[in-house]
Amino acid sequence: MESEISTLRVVRKLKSVETGLDELLAQAADLMAQISRARVSDDRSMLEGQRPIARIASMQQNLVEARSDIVRVHADLAKILAGTKDIPTNCPQQAFYGPEDVTSAA
Repeated sequence: MESEISTLRVVRKLKSVETGLDELLAQAADLMAQISRARVSDDRSMLEGQRPIARIASMQQNLVEARSDIVRVHADLAKILAGTKDIPTNCPQQAFYGPEDVTSAA
């Protein structure tokens, strides 16, 4: 029972983090759009607002990387839940290391 409760807590928190990252990406995009629109509507120079836009773009890249990490975390947790392992524990009957091994084995 305790294991099931722990699993539900982890699933709920994982979904919360995934949703939060997606929301942050969307909010960052909205902010960039608002900055661009403000520059155009205020008839300001193209140079104004460039640095903040570049920083938001960099932040978005970091968020995309964080989102990729949480996707990998999700996959790792799914493997744990399914009872599978990341590293195979079965060794092949015969292993080949390079082209010379393939020809000598034949």
